[in-house]
Amino acid sequence: MLLLLSVLVLPATGEPPIQLANDIQLLGALFAFLLGLAFGSFLNVVVSRWPNNESIVKPASHCRNCDHVLAWWENIPLLSWILLKGRCRQCQTRISFRYPLIELTIGLTWTVIWIRYGEPLVSGVFGEDFSVFRGCWGNMQTPHNGFAYCFASIIGFALLCWLLITLAALDAEHFWLPDILTLPGTGLGFAFTLLRDWAGSTFTHHFDLFQATLTCFVSVLAAAAIVLIIRLAYWLIRRKEGMGLGDAKLMAMLGAWLGFAGALETFVIAVFSASAAALIWLAILAIRRNSKEWAKLPLPLGTFLCLAALPEIFYPNWLWNWYARTFLP
Repeated sequence: MLLLLSVLVLPATGEPPIQLANDIQLLGALFAFLLGLAFGSFLNVVVSRWPNNESIVKPASHCRNCDHVLAWWENIPLLSWILLKGRCRQCQTRISFRYPLIELTIGLTWTVIWIRYGEPLVSGVFGEDFSVFRGCWGNMQTPHNGFAYCFASIIGFALLCWLLITLAALDAEHFWLPDILTLPGTGLGFAFTLLRDWAGSTFTHHFDLFQATLTCFVSVLAAAAIVLIIRLAYWLIRRKEGMGLGDAKLMAMLGAWLGFAGALETFVIAVFSASAAALIWLAILAIRRNSKEWAKLPLPLGTFLCLAALPEIFYPNWLWNWYARTFLP
C-alpha cells in the first residue's frame, strides 16, 4: 500500500524524491513493528489457551487467575503490560513476562525483515539505489531481483518468524512441538523456497523446477535425518529415547525454509546453546547443594532450534561465513 501511494504521488518530471523514499521506508518499518505487536498479542493467546484445549476466540481476554475481563486499554500489546506494571488490575497477580517478550520479539523481527528485504522494493519504485537504511547489512545486501522476490521474502520470512516463536514458546512451556504447525510449516517452506528461487532467477540463472524441487526435498530429508540418527544412536546405547520426533519434524521444517546448510548450522548453534544452558543450570543446582537433580533436567531443544534459526533469516550461513573469513586462507 505504501509503495502504491508513492507511485501515485511521484512527480511527473525531475529528480526522484529521495526524502519521500526514505519516509516510506521508515513508515514501512513502523507499520511492520506495530503489525508484529498485534500478531504477537494473538500468539500469546494461542500459547496460553491452545495447550489447554481452550478456544482462542472465546471468551474475551481475561486474567487467568481471577477471570477479570480486560478493558480495551488493558489489551494494548506491550503498552498495557507497562502501564499495569506487569500485574492484573483486579487481583494484582503478576502477568508473565512472556507476554511483552513475545510481542516485542515479533515486532522487532518483522521490522528487521522489512529493513532487510524491503529496500529493493522502494529502490525499484524510485529507480535509484538509495535508502535511509543503507549500510545496515554490509556485504549482505539483498540483490534486486524483482518485486516477486522481495514480496516472497518479506511475507514468507514474517510467517516463518511467527511459526518459530510460537513453537519456541510452546516447547519452552509445554515441551510440545505440535504437528499441526511443523508439518504444514514444512509444506509452506517448500513452496516458499521454490517461489523465491523462481523469482530470483535471471536469464543467466535459469530456473529449473525439477532441480529446485529435488534440492529442497533432499534438504528436508537430510535435516530430519540429523535428529533421527542421533535419536537412534542414543536408543541403541541407553535403550531410552533421548530426542523426540517433534525435533525431527522441526528440523525438516527448517530444512525446507533455510536449506540443509542453514538447518545444519542452526542445529549446531542450538546444541551448543542448550549445552551452555545445562551447564549454567547445573552450576546453580550445585550452589544450592542439589546437584543430584541435574539428570532430571529436561531441555526444550526445539526452543533452542527455533531461536538459533532466527539469525539465519537475516544472515544466511553466518557462522560458516565468519569461520571462513577468520580461519581459512
